[in-house]
Amino acid sequence: MRGIKVVGAALVALGLLVAADSVPAAAQSGLRTDEPARRAARAPTRIQVTPTRRLYRECVDWLAVERRPSGDVITPQMRCRWAYR
Repeated sequence: MRGIKVVGAALVALGLLVAADSVPAAAQSGLRTDEPARRAARAPTRIQVTPTRRLYRECVDWLAVERRPSGDVITPQMRCRWAYR
């Protein structure tokens, strides 16, 4: 009977150690975790392409059937490349 109490006490102590170790650092330091982290607003990166007169964009477009769990869906597809005149 005494061995069961010792094993039970050891398991409780081990459980408390694991629970104390799993507490996030933000909760320990008193920071509020329910507020979303704010990121600095930054303009999106833009690339401007100015090809020579010999180059132009050659695009091919089509409609494709996509098999989805909710049912088949027809979606527009497009593939473009630079081509010479």
